[in-house]
Amino acid sequence: MPESIDPTRLRLTNQEGTQGVLLGTHCRACGAYVFGGAVFCQACSSRDLEPVDLASRGTLYSFTIVRVPAQGWPGPVPYILGQVELPEGPQVLAEVVDCVVDPIEDKLKIGMDVEVVIRVVNPEEGGPEKSVYKWRPA
Repeated sequence: MPESIDPTRLRLTNQEGTQGVLLGTHCRACGAYVFGGAVFCQACSSRDLEPVDLASRGTLYSFTIVRVPAQGWPGPVPYILGQVELPEGPQVLAEVVDCVVDPIEDKLKIGMDVEVVIRVVNPEEGGPEKSVYKWRPA
């Protein structure tokens, strides 16, 4: 089974590593949600937090086409990087897949629904396979 690239943000739910749940933190004091783990609330500084599963669908808040990737980027270039707002409030940045880059205006629109998809990426230099979260049009 592949491992999650970041176990504080993604819990895999099948052996193949192709299904999973985004993880977050909920503040019991003020009700704020954060993507990933937290030690204290980013809104009110309370430590009264609980781990939660976040929604698997959200709204495309912003996106850009990356034509010059960061060193070590394992995927094809160019690619789409999307910022998605979840119903609980946090925004999650990840690659947008299953749509063409050019002409992008035919496929992606700010405000459209997207959903989480889990993809297994090839191991680096003999390491284990990793599962990563990405977005795709819903």
